[in-house]
Amino acid sequence: MSVHPPSASHRRGILHRLRHLPPRLWGRLAVLAALLAGGLLLLRWPPVADQLTEENVRAVLERLSGSWWAPLALIALYVAGAPLGLPVSPMVFAGGAVFGAGAGTLYNVVGLLLGAGLSFAVAHRLGRDVVAHLVGTRSLQRAERVFDRRGFWPLVQIRFVPLPFALVNYGAALAGVKPRLFIPATAAGILPTTVMHTFFAAWLARAPAGQRREVLLWYAAVWAAAAFLTTLPTLRQNLRRRRRYRELTARRRARRGPG
Repeated sequence: MSVHPPSASHRRGILHRLRHLPPRLWGRLAVLAALLAGGLLLLRWPPVADQLTEENVRAVLERLSGSWWAPLALIALYVAGAPLGLPVSPMVFAGGAVFGAGAGTLYNVVGLLLGAGLSFAVAHRLGRDVVAHLVGTRSLQRAERVFDRRGFWPLVQIRFVPLPFALVNYGAALAGVKPRLFIPATAAGILPTTVMHTFFAAWLARAPAGQRREVLLWYAAVWAAAAFLTTLPTLRQNLRRRRRYRELTARRRARRGPG
């Protein structure tokens, strides 16, 4: 699925439309920008930033592990932090270390899906009309049709790329991905990655000090293999397109004849 950069004239049109953005859309854009800016400031504010490390999240969850609502606290961290752009990896690894591979995977998947869904809903609600005004409703609808036809596997594969969690969720909403595609693609991409992260976090937390290097090597190998496997559908699709292109080229040459 290729994305073509906008031409110079198209960029000028976007700038013109931005200057004439209706007040109600300016309001939505301001709320969205304030939300992301607030998350960025929290990441740079020591009282909050210092608590978002894996060690601190894990320590908090371990103190709460005797309570029935400890899993709910972990899920709430995802739901509150994901729309603000806060990192989710400390929560994933802490969830695996504290709750173990099985229960930790369940809690992490639920939290990640809820956080991703809420992030997408916020960006879709506040940003879709802004994007439609800037690029044009027809262009946005064209992008939505392209994603509907060929966007599933790219959305799954991007979960294996080390990009910020909120960036993928917000980007999908603003790029024209529809909820009916985003939800299953996100689930398909989040599930295997979360299982891997949680399993190895639980294994590493319980492994003797002398075996931790071995655990990390296995983790890197499994991660690389999983990332490769997710590219196979796209590779097969590209090979089929190239084969069809060569066949069409050969037929045209055959019809034209020699010379």
